[in-house]
Parts: sequence; C-alpha cells; structure tokens
Amino acid sequence: MKLVFVLFILIQSLQCWAQSLVDGEISGNLEAQSRHSWNNQAAKDELMQDWDEEEFYLFYGNLNGKLNFKNSRFETNLFARHSQSDLYKDRYPSPPYLAPLLFSFPNKLVARDVFKLKHETGDDNSRTEYVLNKLYYEWDYDEHRFVAGRMYINYGLGEIFNPINPFNQPTGLTAISQIAQGNDGLNFTFYASEKHTIDYYFLGDKTLDGYENQIQKTLWIHGEYQFSNELQLDYVIGEDQNRLKLGGQFRYNFSEAMVFMQTLFQTDYTDDKESHPLFDVLLGYDQQLTNKWHIRAEAGYQKKNRFSGLTSINDRFLPTEYFIALANQYEIHPLLKLGGTIVNDIKTGFTYLIMRNTLDLGHNTEAEIFGYLPVAKGSGIENDAQKLVTTDIGVALRTFF
Repeated sequence: MKLVFVLFILIQSLQCWAQSLVDGEISGNLEAQSRHSWNNQAAKDELMQDWDEEEFYLFYGNLNGKLNFKNSRFETNLFARHSQSDLYKDRYPSPPYLAPLLFSFPNKLVARDVFKLKHETGDDNSRTEYVLNKLYYEWDYDEHRFVAGRMYINYGLGEIFNPINPFNQPTGLTAISQIAQGNDGLNFTFYASEKHTIDYYFLGDKTLDGYENQIQKTLWIHGEYQFSNELQLDYVIGEDQNRLKLGGQFRYNFSEAMVFMQTLFQTDYTDDKESHPLFDVLLGYDQQLTNKWHIRAEAGYQKKNRFSGLTSINDRFLPTEYFIALANQYEIHPLLKLGGTIVNDIKTGFTYLIMRNTLDLGHNTEAEIFGYLPVAKGSGIENDAQKLVTTDIGVALRTFF
C-alpha cells in the first residue's frame, strides 16, 4: 500500500508540472517487480554459478519531457532503475553471478555512447542507475528533418530478433517494458519522394574495448520505399562498431495479416582485431485471428560469434543460433489479457516458455503475473550461455502518466 500511495502522489505532482509548461508535455511510467528464481543445475555444475534459489526486486521508471516550438522541438528522457538481489555480491576471484543480466535486460541503456550521461552505484546486494537515455533537438524544415543529441532509433519489425537495427535491442521476451536505448550523434532525414524516405546517421561510441581518446564512428543509412499500400522495402548499409554491414527488410500486408523478412551481413572487423563475418536472417508472420486473439511467429538464424564469451547474453535476451518462436495474446475480458510465447532452438533443442497474465486496474495502472520456464534443456548443448537461463515466477505493478 505504501508503494501505491507514493506512486499516486508522484503522478499527481508530475501532471501539475506538465500543465504549467507552455507548449510542453510530461509523460512517463513507474514499475515495481518481484521475482523468485531457481538456478539451472548445469550452471551450478559447469559454470560456477553456485546458487539455488534467490529473490530479485526491480524498481524502474521513465520521465519524458517535450518542449514544442514552431518548427522544432526538444525532448529528453530520464531512466532510473534500482534492483536488489544477493546475486550481486562480489565473488572475486570467482566469476560473477550472471543471472542479473537476464533479469535486467537490456543492461546497456545507451547503445552508442559518447556523452556518458549516467550515474551508477552499487554494493553487494543492489544496483542503482540513472541514465539520460534521450536528449535531443529536432528541427523540421521543407522536406527534411535534422536531429542532434541522444536519440532513439526505431525501425524494423522484429520483436524477438531485429537484426537490421543494431541501435535498439528488442525486448519482446523480457519482463521489462517501456524501455529504449539511446544513441549519441546526428540524424538527417531526407524525404526523397512521397514513397521514399532516407535516414542518414552519424553516431559515436566510447564504449568499445581499448578506448584511448578515440571515438568509434558509425556511418549508417536506413531507407524505406513504399511500393504500394501492401509492399514496403527497407535497406540498411554502413560501418558500425568496426564492421561493414549491409541488410534489408521486406514487408507485405494482407487484409488482416503481415509477413516480413530481414537479413543482415557483417564483415570482419575493419581493424586488425581477430574476428569473422556474421550473418543474420529473420522470417516473421503477424495476424489478428479474431477481435480477441493475436498471434505472431518469428524464426531466425544468428551466426554464432565464436570470439564472444558468456556475457554475449547482453546482446540478445536468449543465446540461440537457430530459433523459432510463437507468441499468442488473448483478451479474456477488456480488463484481462493472457499472453504466451514459446521459443525453441532448433539446433540444440533448448525450449523456453514465457507466460503473462495482465490485469487492467484502471487509472492507467495494471498488474501482471509472469513466468519464465526453460521447459527443455536440449541434448548436447553447444551454447554454454543457455545453461544460465533460470526458472522464474514474478509479479509486477506498473502505472503510466
């Protein structure tokens, strides 16, 4: 009850603040989660993750502000997150407990980071971070748009895997919602015609290994061409994080369904570091079966990077090379929705089940019960990171303003 009361007072204060701004908006969300987790026996036996059961508590929220001018606007977002668990304790010289990387995915709130607008603290059982993951100025003029600062980059239809967009990790399988990664740099949008839009991105990053006062550059082009009301093609090309990348997306809309495909090719590193080419493919299908039942299927291949370690789980929520996934959402009542997603790694047999039960409490507030279950471990597992996946049940309370 104390948490609900604090949330109510904070929301009312923020709404009064928003009304006092001329041509301005304030919005955001707050969420509290609690989960109980059981460890995978293989992680204990083989990866030195020597814990059995643990509690994990997570509190996070966004505060988004906009100032609108005649042909431009200024927008910012503050993301705050606090988590508590004994799995954070220091185990030096043993490897750290890696389960929190799953519980708090995505851990990296700024995908391309130059300005370092972050404050983080922690001890043996908690982590707290404050991140300005959005802070930009946008200017619209004639048939163009210019953005400078820290921005969200949103494109691509993949919800579980979205390879053509390396600047915003998909969160379709995580318990965290209302979260996006920022990117530092410039964006110029050129409207070539009513059907063709081109985005030019010039981004920087200091977070790669071996940073010595040299910003790693990203030069990136994303284009959209609308052939018809049914057919759209996207393309991407550029240099990002020391790799040359080329890819695209095909989307076709039916009356009540959609099919899409993505592919992305990445070369070796452009510098002398040891690496090898990577190749991603995604196939997707999305349909509203009835007015209450929605389904989505995604299948993909991500070439395994043999130079990455267990912490590569930071890059994707599930460590799979070949996968197929089916997601369902059914509305039992306008206030009650059930969701279920099952993911299978075709190569190893690893199977993961996610269940969600979401109840609308009114006043922009909802409660959720969720479960994350690795129902099949697979035979002859070739991906050690799959052994880190835990069994979890939890509850969440979220509110929007």
